[in-house]
Amino acid sequence: MKRFSGFLLLLVAAALCFHSCDKGKTYGEKVEEERDMIKQFMSDSSFVVLGSFPSDSVFGSKEFVEYSDGVYLNVVDYGSDRHFQSNDLITVRFTEISLSTGIRISNMTSDNQGTHPDVFRYTYHSSTWQSGYFVYENGNEYPLLKTMYNTTAVPAGWLMPLSFLGDGAHVKLIVPHKMGHSDASYYVYPCYYEIKYGLSKR
Repeated sequence: MKRFSGFLLLLVAAALCFHSCDKGKTYGEKVEEERDMIKQFMSDSSFVVLGSFPSDSVFGSKEFVEYSDGVYLNVVDYGSDRHFQSNDLITVRFTEISLSTGIRISNMTSDNQGTHPDVFRYTYHSSTWQSGYFVYENGNEYPLLKTMYNTTAVPAGWLMPLSFLGDGAHVKLIVPHKMGHSDASYYVYPCYYEIKYGLSKR
């Protein structure tokens, strides 16, 4: 618990530093910096942007497609034929890396910051509108993303590919602030994710 509390203090300090360094910048300048962060990260990682989905639906490990909302997607595994549906409870194991600070949070394995996967209720409204909110799956354990950013809203970028994914899916995402969590949206920074989705068994 002490280690986790120390990590939270480090995260808050880094966020405050990042915020203070941003004083005086216009929103447009912050958005331009965000684009530069994404370009630099993709270049450093040797990621390639495809013009469209692969014809055989199979992505190379460094191949991404870009959506009009600025989200970059790589599908590692589409999961089972049972696609996610409205009102499903979905589990997520994820690793997040802030492209502005390099801070990493993860519940991908039980020895990371969260011992259990986060769980959210998924709602499909239309092909352009989906929503989700985190729920308490494991007694009094808070979902890691809610703990870090004090919000129950699931980032829109996480929801975007769910309509064609199934139980056991695994993706990589680069999510700009407007499709990210509340902190990314407020401070205007992108995040890189690896996410594994599953159907809750409860």
